[in-house]
Amino acid sequence: MNGNELIRAMTGAFYLLMGDERARGCFDLTPAGAMRSFTGLLLSLPVLFFSSTAAWRLAMSNENFPVEIPFGPFITAEMLGTIVFWAAFLYAMSRISRAMGLSGAYLPYLVTFNWGMLFTNLVFALPLVPYSLGLYGAGPALFFMLPALVVLFLYHWRIARDVLGAEQGRAIAIVLFAALLSFSIDQIFGFLLIPAGGLAG
Repeated sequence: MNGNELIRAMTGAFYLLMGDERARGCFDLTPAGAMRSFTGLLLSLPVLFFSSTAAWRLAMSNENFPVEIPFGPFITAEMLGTIVFWAAFLYAMSRISRAMGLSGAYLPYLVTFNWGMLFTNLVFALPLVPYSLGLYGAGPALFFMLPALVVLFLYHWRIARDVLGAEQGRAIAIVLFAALLSFSIDQIFGFLLIPAGGLAG
């Protein structure tokens, strides 16, 4: 993978989010391109570390937060939870796409999912940069994170609908399944690794 491919993939993820047909030419959908798309996971990890650190600071700065969460276990739970979710979801989608008769579109879905996870992680981290620099407080940071959640759900819906080719109802079900799986895995790792239990994510 080179920088040019990364830029094209991030551009393609933006086009996909916008429903722009130009997204089709931005991704390498060959088997080799699919393997390189897993670079998105590696590049997401430092972004996730930054976001998780900022989220921990946000929680600890809130006087009404019920417990004191240790930094190390919190970050570990976040990082491991992301990796496990990534693997579990892609495996589940390989079975789901086959069951829906859409297995031929699974490779493009995998590619756009992998690069899209990096894209959405970057979007989620963006409003936390000014917070981390002390330019605004916890309130604005939480407010500006809400659009990032919309981007995440919309992107998942777009690739399920436009790339995988799922019907509207099934595309929504895939988005909800991804959210439930992510939440469940976060809770499991939070329970196992954080003394307070079940508060990761």
